[in-house]
Amino acid sequence: MPPRKRDLDQTQSSTRGPSMAAKMRVPPSEFAAAMSESALEAIVEPITFIPSASAAHMRNWAGAFHSDVSQHDGAFSKREQRVFAPHTIEQVVAIVELARRRSMPVRAVGRLHSPSDLPFSLGWTIRMDELQGVVSMDAGPMQVCALGGTYLHTMTSAMAKHDPPLGFHNLGSISEQTIAGLISTASHGSGIHFPVMSACVESLWLVCPLDTGAQVVSCSRTERPELFNATLCGLGATGVIVSVTLSVEKAFRLKQVTEEAPIDALLGPPADLSTSLSPDMLAMQSPESFRANPGMLGVLLAAGVPLPRCATYATPPLSVGPQQVYPFVAQGDVPVRPLWGAEDVQARVEQLVHSAEHVRFLWSPHAQMVTIDRASRTDAPAEPTRWMTAAYTSLTNHAIQLLLYASRFRAAWPGPVARWAYTLTHPRAPRTPRDPSAAPGGLVPLSTQSAVHVHVDEAPAIFNFDCLFPQYTSEYAIPYEYTGAALVALRTWLDLEHAQDQGVRTHFPIEVRFVDADGIWLSNCYGRRTCYIGLVQYRPFGCPVRYRQLFARFEALMRQFDGRPHWAKTHSHYRAELLHRYPHMHQWLDVVRAYDPQRLLVNPYVARHMLDEHASGRQSAFRRSKL
Repeated sequence: MPPRKRDLDQTQSSTRGPSMAAKMRVPPSEFAAAMSESALEAIVEPITFIPSASAAHMRNWAGAFHSDVSQHDGAFSKREQRVFAPHTIEQVVAIVELARRRSMPVRAVGRLHSPSDLPFSLGWTIRMDELQGVVSMDAGPMQVCALGGTYLHTMTSAMAKHDPPLGFHNLGSISEQTIAGLISTASHGSGIHFPVMSACVESLWLVCPLDTGAQVVSCSRTERPELFNATLCGLGATGVIVSVTLSVEKAFRLKQVTEEAPIDALLGPPADLSTSLSPDMLAMQSPESFRANPGMLGVLLAAGVPLPRCATYATPPLSVGPQQVYPFVAQGDVPVRPLWGAEDVQARVEQLVHSAEHVRFLWSPHAQMVTIDRASRTDAPAEPTRWMTAAYTSLTNHAIQLLLYASRFRAAWPGPVARWAYTLTHPRAPRTPRDPSAAPGGLVPLSTQSAVHVHVDEAPAIFNFDCLFPQYTSEYAIPYEYTGAALVALRTWLDLEHAQDQGVRTHFPIEVRFVDADGIWLSNCYGRRTCYIGLVQYRPFGCPVRYRQLFARFEALMRQFDGRPHWAKTHSHYRAELLHRYPHMHQWLDVVRAYDPQRLLVNPYVARHMLDEHASGRQSAFRRSKL
């Protein structure tokens, strides 16, 4: 087997590799079944990495999980592990057909941005980076077609050069993912009137390991709608996505008004939670007591006392059909959810969220500050200047990473580091309070003592922001109307934790975003408008930090608010709990069985969380970095 001369690049070029016509050529349905194994091997041999190639050893962006094809043990000691980098759809079909004949687990991966083990396989891996390129852009129906391994930033760059320029309706925090990977977990941006990005998909081509042979299967809202809906958040288990067509719009600029406000301006002053009850006795209070005062949950968490049993939330209603992706339309009546307290906080949140098209909060708990980003479309000219210069930003980031590394050795140090980092990277408040009637950028600030910065730029530059260093991440999606109560409980918990010498310490920032409801079966936003709350723990220089207890307590809190975990991130939800939160999960599993009858695409993550097969979580092919 000849070694590959180079590893996968971080950039993509439309002039590299086969022509687009060769990449897009779809073999007939009988192609795979009619080929001999030797013929299939001849197709995949040039695109197979030798074991010593660095691209054959995969590590996710966070560095928390990695694979090693050279190490085998136990039940998998004789399992062949190979890594491929196909350039064409035909090559993907050949790989999947070989896997089908040999009953070999196979998995497609993109940039490995998922902080969890979601991308990893115990068998073969298809690296999709080389199956890339924008196939077509059409300003008539406003659609863009791209191959599955195309990076999001490659697409936005190509669309910006189109005449007229085109753009996505919304984007998340980063654009380094492949389009297929982004769809597989229903990734999202922020904007209460905007759905997850998967809702913009018009049609898909998948390579599925059918009993009759691997073949390309097309699907859309009108063609195989069950497969289409299941794949819009398919976790890589419904087929290998090789082509995606999405709806877009004319490119636009955004005016973003960024406000640096004290957290009390958003959440109000901390509530007086003094009580004569011990935490153990407090935990025995009625559910109504906690609903009226959600901060009490934070008291229990900080004391290490188990939270009261979660409320029994009604199962979400079924959608009218798989073709109804967006907006969400229920078959019957939508159950009324029980209300939580903190109504005044919820009112302020809703006022901010509806004051602009795209709103997100970046909360720095140690600094007691929150950055409020509010952006809307504008015809104003771009002003690409930033508060900090690139050189200053680079120098500051290096210093922050060094201090984060040092804070691994003292439990109390993350707090001072976080406060120092906030001071260096955010503008200071005005020396005198602002006129209450002033509206920089057309928006009234939450506080007269807030620093406000107005920035106009092309949409991708506003949507994306620097996520800094590799990190452990946990993110939960809760009903939008529970945002205020959840933030109050979260603030109470973290304040009490930070006041303890050995309390858990969170890093910064806590990201809060808002997304519209959809009808995608496994979307976190299925059937309800959603608030996403995400915690990060940085891994400075790739080194592990303490995070397990922090994330476990965060998960316990989010369960109280009917939280759904982001599929790509750390969580501990399994089949029984997920079946209650996702009423169409049975249908999703039926689609997986129909289009992958040998379960070749079901990796340990899917088996563990969706099928409750915990033995499948054995990490002989991928390992968690030690803590």
